[in-house]
Amino acid sequence: MRRHLDRVGWPGLCGLALLAVWVSWSAAVGIRLDQGFSLTSPYLVAPIVLVLGVAGGQALVRYAGDSRLHVALAVVCGLLILGVLLTSEPGKEPLGYANANAALAVQLVGLCGLALLATPPGRRRTLVAALILGVVAVALNRSAAGLAVAVPVVAAIGCVMWRRPTHRWWAVVLGVLVAGTGAAVIRRLAEGPTFPSWAGGIFDTVRERLWHDAVALWQRRPLTGAGPGSFRDATALSIDPDTSTAHSSVLQIGAETGWIGVALFGLIVLTGMLWAARGKAPQAIVAVAAWTALVVHSYADHLLEFAPVVLTAGLVLGWAAATRTSGSVNPEQLDSEQLDVAERERPFAG
Repeated sequence: MRRHLDRVGWPGLCGLALLAVWVSWSAAVGIRLDQGFSLTSPYLVAPIVLVLGVAGGQALVRYAGDSRLHVALAVVCGLLILGVLLTSEPGKEPLGYANANAALAVQLVGLCGLALLATPPGRRRTLVAALILGVVAVALNRSAAGLAVAVPVVAAIGCVMWRRPTHRWWAVVLGVLVAGTGAAVIRRLAEGPTFPSWAGGIFDTVRERLWHDAVALWQRRPLTGAGPGSFRDATALSIDPDTSTAHSSVLQIGAETGWIGVALFGLIVLTGMLWAARGKAPQAIVAVAAWTALVVHSYADHLLEFAPVVLTAGLVLGWAAATRTSGSVNPEQLDSEQLDVAERERPFAG
């Protein structure tokens, strides 16, 4: 039992506790305000899927240098491209929403980056192809926000591949600043009577209406919110299923669970970064970049309702954390250069 607790560590225990409090608070608010609490609610499903993803990522790291995993990543990214090309607007497959497809592709790019770090130079072609396919999938989904957050993730991968860093905490600090600033900007935009000209050129009028409706609902019950699912009844745009959510995680959470819910969400975001930072510096930086990308992207789209997106984000976090330095050296924790040496020496072993 102690060994399992040591493996999870205090960031993991804090994360599990926060997720439990998050679910409990959301359920309590919904029940208290007669909104109920559905077992299919994102407030319940997303935390469960995230935990499963983290656990899966810790198992997946064992196959970091396995060519079968590399092919699988390339195939999934290729399927994302086919989904865009073979379906019409607005329900782009495989997730039925273009921006969610783009968010999934960004997380897959993060997984490709983690695999590249554990693979010898001569065996990276499939992974490079998978990464390129992932970026192409983002572009084909025509997600401006997806492209905006994909660029830093790709840049982070390129930087850590070019020169392996030894420090990781600066990435956590930067991630917190970016995520916090982004949330503050979105809240500020939603509070104003109209979007300023620069925001009007980035966000459409539908989002402007949705965000105004969300912040208005939030202001009615600032501390506790109006209950999970209440936003649907607070906007006239909910007659269209595609606009029955606020298209902003921070505004939806604020409107439905109040400042307490937003604070819990922020702590979960921070804990995810701290969990990733348990790993080696290169992997931690890639994972923090991918996690921050999803969080920031979710401020302007409804993404956390899509289980595959959250699951893949969990895989990235779990994989990065599993590379942490320990007393015993495992093959998956070696640098790609060390793996290359190990591959050459394997035929002469014992």
